[in-house]
Amino acid sequence: MFLRRIKIGRKFSIAVTLLIALIMLIVGTRILSYQRATLKENTKKNNLILVKNLAKDAVEPLLSMDPLRLDELVRIILDTRGSVYAVILNVNGKVVAHTQRKYLGSVLSAESDVLPIERMKKGEETIQELKTSDKNVWDISVPVMIGEEPIGLVKVGFSKESVDWVVEDNIRDLRRYIYAITGIIVFLGILGALGLSKLLTDPLKKLKEKMQRVQTGDLDVQVENKSIVKCYERLNCSRADCPAYGKERCWAIAGTLCHGEVQGSPAQKIYRCRDCIVYKEACGDEIGELIEVFNQMVGDLKRNLKKLEEANQENCRLERLSALGQMAATVAHEIKNPLSAIQGAASYLRKNFHGEFLAEFLGIIEEEVTRLNEITTGFLGFSKPAPLNSSIAEINGVIKSTIELIRQEAIERNVEVVVDLDNRMPPFSFDYAQIKQALLNLFVNSLDATQPGGTLIVSTEAVDSTANIVVKDTGAGIKKEDLGKIFKPFFTTKTRGSGLGLAIVERIVKEHNGYISVESEEGSGSTFRIALPTSRNEG
Repeated sequence: MFLRRIKIGRKFSIAVTLLIALIMLIVGTRILSYQRATLKENTKKNNLILVKNLAKDAVEPLLSMDPLRLDELVRIILDTRGSVYAVILNVNGKVVAHTQRKYLGSVLSAESDVLPIERMKKGEETIQELKTSDKNVWDISVPVMIGEEPIGLVKVGFSKESVDWVVEDNIRDLRRYIYAITGIIVFLGILGALGLSKLLTDPLKKLKEKMQRVQTGDLDVQVENKSIVKCYERLNCSRADCPAYGKERCWAIAGTLCHGEVQGSPAQKIYRCRDCIVYKEACGDEIGELIEVFNQMVGDLKRNLKKLEEANQENCRLERLSALGQMAATVAHEIKNPLSAIQGAASYLRKNFHGEFLAEFLGIIEEEVTRLNEITTGFLGFSKPAPLNSSIAEINGVIKSTIELIRQEAIERNVEVVVDLDNRMPPFSFDYAQIKQALLNLFVNSLDATQPGGTLIVSTEAVDSTANIVVKDTGAGIKKEDLGKIFKPFFTTKTRGSGLGLAIVERIVKEHNGYISVESEEGSGSTFRIALPTSRNEG
């Protein structure tokens, strides 16, 4: 109930704002998570480099068994932020330097979970998470090497909490930046949503105001339409004898000569005119159409009220009883038109506008039913393809058979079809029906793109174990920005079409372990190339 009391504009603004905020929250969280992981990994890498440098510095003191120098090296490590301990061992696992001197001279076994002695002997570096008596540490072990021979091992432990603190300290500024950007984007989104909602609701507010004036009896109202189209100009019509010639809103004028036939009253015409290009351009969207229905309704009411007034004036000259009878008959007759107009408007509103907000694109539903059926059928065929039923056949024969299916249409369109087939092409295994479907889709696509007088060239070539099929047309070509999209489902540059034809072609080709490519240049035509293996691996 609360949402129903909120105005449409505010509902729209709230929805857009929440959507933007949600998107930014998700994106910001992802960025922070990624950055946190990256910083943690970089910190570990930096610590690894530090331990590697310590291992290099420990070579000479290990060879000379210089305990003072070794002790100095491990003491230096303690100055590093987050370091917990540092150990240097000889090749036998004996501790020769330790930040805790009590461990000097002790030997760690090869089986120790803490010290990978065996990996040291193999010259391997290790990074592992360990739990000491009081904290969790990242333990990094790097062998001390002379050439490819290990002479000892350097182990340094870094506090896991310290590493995490460093990461969070570095990410703090990034978090503030993301929050700031999120706030700015949400603010801009609110402004944009408010502007867009105003654009949508302002016409409705104007219509409401006009309706309120009509309720008070003021019929001298019209909702302004800056996009009004004059039919005789739009259609280049020279029928000066048409009642709409030289006037606006031909759909509001009775007896027009549309399509060479006399059209009826405005109340009847409103439905016939809905598919007319003049009416569509004048109305624009559903709001514009609603406004035009309102304007027509008010016009019909005004005209019929005038007729009623004229009838009343005429009836005043008659005797009282006769005048009353005549008046009743006139009203009964003359009110049919405004009632018809009101009924038509109410039916229109009931059918096309539901709830408190306008339904989108309802005006084109009837026109799109056939296309929707085509899309649905194509989609089912695309999403649930039949399994391959391969058998040995000749690809040239399939091409010849498919060409015959489009030849008559090509003749009617004045498009020359040139076929150049390689006679060396061997028979090979493929699904005859599916390959034929793919070729037909490709031929029809090229034929649709080719203007009268153009040429469609289909050729084949046997190269090693591949059958190459080339379909070339002299059509309008494909825009560069569309080349990467033409094989995607539901993408089309045509005004009508499901956008599944080329997607099905690609799917069939790929199921045969082949590939398809396209080259095109605007104004010069397109070339499709299919490569099918003539010795397919069925497994």
